[in-house]
Amino acid sequence: MTVDESSYRAAIGRFLTGVTLVTTRSADIAQGLTANSVASVSLQPPTLLVCVNRSSTTCEAIAHAAQFCINILSAEQAELARVFSSRGSDKFAESAALGHAWLDTESGLPRLADALATLECRVSDYSDARSHRIFFGEVLRVTTTDAEPLGYYRGGFRQLAAPRS
Repeated sequence: MTVDESSYRAAIGRFLTGVTLVTTRSADIAQGLTANSVASVSLQPPTLLVCVNRSSTTCEAIAHAAQFCINILSAEQAELARVFSSRGSDKFAESAALGHAWLDTESGLPRLADALATLECRVSDYSDARSHRIFFGEVLRVTTTDAEPLGYYRGGFRQLAAPRS
C-alpha cells in the first residue's frame, strides 16, 4: 500500500523545519537555493546532510565543487528565502538589492553575512534517492549570531512565538 502524494504532503507539512540557503561556487559562479531538508548526522566528526533536487543547477555545482555552505536564516529573512527558491534569476544580486551582504569563506564559498548561523562543509559522501541527491558534508567552520530562527510549516514561513513565562 502506498500513500498518495497529497496525503504525504499534508502530513510532512506539519513537521516544522528550519530554513536555510545552500550556497556553493563552481567555475567561479555562485549558486544557491532555499532548503529545509538539512539535518545533523554526527558530532564526531561534525557532519550534516542536505537534500537537493538533482535537476537544480546548484546540485550540479555542489557535486563539481565538492563543498557547500549552509546559511541558517533568521526570522527577518523570509523574503531572502523566497528569492533563493526561485529559478533563473540572479539570486545574489537580488539579495544584495534587499540589503543582504555576502562574504567569501576561507575556501571561497558565498556566506550570508547576517545569517543566524553558517556551516562551511566539504562533501564527504553523497547518495541519490529518487529525485534528490543527499550530500553529506563534513563541517569545517561555523559562525553563529543571536537572533530568532525562521521556520517552515504547512507551506509557509513562520516565526516562533516567545516562550510563555
